[in-house]
Amino acid sequence: MARIRSVKPALFGSYNMARVPIEARYLFIGLFCEADDEGYLIDSPKRIAGAVFPHDDKVTEKRVDGWLNQLQAVGSILRYESGGGRYIVLPEWATHQRVSHALPTTIPLPSVEVLAGFLNGSGAAHECLRPELNGKGN
Repeated sequence: MARIRSVKPALFGSYNMARVPIEARYLFIGLFCEADDEGYLIDSPKRIAGAVFPHDDKVTEKRVDGWLNQLQAVGSILRYESGGGRYIVLPEWATHQRVSHALPTTIPLPSVEVLAGFLNGSGAAHECLRPELNGKGN
């Protein structure tokens, strides 16, 4: 379900965002609206394409999948699997969003191994990936 979210002006000057095409940047902002109150969402490029680009026939599931891969390559999102489902987390969610009366996520969390691989590979600060878990995943 789409939600009202904020976009900080600093996002547009981000070096990570400068490394991906404009369409991927737009998609990243659209993911804010599709994510739950903790920055998690189902990884379905087809559904995401329909939600973020509803009137753009040229934006296909395949293109969205490619942009999601580009966003992951720069550390802006983490795509992962858990319990047979595919999911996305926005690692720096708390940097971009302040949600009052947030509801807890119902999406399975990434495993400790997935998080470790992401953190070791990206070099970015991701302390907002559920700090209350103190390193414990599913």
